[in-house]
Amino acid sequence: MFIAGAGSTRITVRSVWFLLLYASDLLSKLTAEEKEKLLSGERDNDLLDALAEVLAVQVDARVRAMLARGYRTRADPLTRVRGRIDHLGTARGRLMESGRILCRYQEQTVDLPRYRYMLVTLRRAARRAVSSDVRRRCLTTAQMLERSGVLPMDPTAAQMSTEQYGHFDATDKKLVLMSKLVRDMCAPEHSPGMSELPVILRNEHALRRLFEEAVRGFYRHHVGPEGYSVKGERREWPTEGDADARALMPRLNSDVLVRGHGQQTVIECKFGPIFDWYQGKAMLKPGYVRQLYSYATVFSRGFEGQTRAVLLGALVEGPSGRDVDLVLDGIPFAIRQIDLSEGPAAIRTALLGVFASRGPTGHTATAISALAGG
Repeated sequence: MFIAGAGSTRITVRSVWFLLLYASDLLSKLTAEEKEKLLSGERDNDLLDALAEVLAVQVDARVRAMLARGYRTRADPLTRVRGRIDHLGTARGRLMESGRILCRYQEQTVDLPRYRYMLVTLRRAARRAVSSDVRRRCLTTAQMLERSGVLPMDPTAAQMSTEQYGHFDATDKKLVLMSKLVRDMCAPEHSPGMSELPVILRNEHALRRLFEEAVRGFYRHHVGPEGYSVKGERREWPTEGDADARALMPRLNSDVLVRGHGQQTVIECKFGPIFDWYQGKAMLKPGYVRQLYSYATVFSRGFEGQTRAVLLGALVEGPSGRDVDLVLDGIPFAIRQIDLSEGPAAIRTALLGVFASRGPTGHTATAISALAGG
């Protein structure tokens, strides 16, 4: 467990894995069986092992189905012409004396940056995995890639940016996303050594964004199939007047907006304390309340249905306020805190409970309450 963010938010490594999984773009590309394996809750304590195993199985299948091929430029002294003749290089090396010429040509290869990336990732996963079966599977698949002609050299970001994916190798894009997620999960613990924690675990801004993206991804996965749209939405203030003056107004950027079935929920995520203490009494931070009220009011304009607002904070160390349900100017408000020091199962239950709770009006926000009950 480590401590990060404003107000010393305690986070377990398992919880970081959980957030990384839901924040990634990978879930939308997985099959139903793969999603069930990762998100059912049965592998919450070893998400890294579960994901590494899925990666190894998928890469193994890709190798057996035939890897995509690319081209690389080579320059070799040959006894016959291939490609273009490098006359200057031939003369400089006095190759004609031995009956050779220097040729520059294109050669087909499977040693592409994407496969190098997967190979190195599998080796890293093999070192970090807890299960001996997963370690063995990762190493075996990495060896298959090497025998196919892929070098065990980690590609640079510039090399990875040149990769282009066609219709017949779209699977590789999913495997690269999966490999990136495995690498993020392979964060070493706080202990002496040469390895460093990735930026996301040392940067409060990155952790704040991770929390927002994970909440959005979580509801997109669990609520999307029920007919709800889940996204972050930007909107202008409903201002009038001079265009230059209106351009000075900041935009409203909602972290999570859940909309469907005649209802919408505006969720504002805070990676840190949402309560302040005044004369020994816990009080909601005024700025957060004003922000959420403004968002809910503006987003409710033109929407034919009920709007609900949720302030979702990461629980911090020390005493904190309680869950709050109230109605502010006709808009149901809910204040919730997620304890990231708990395991993934508890976080999942808490996030689902945000929609399962009833406000003072006795109205259940969305049909997701059935999921929370399950």
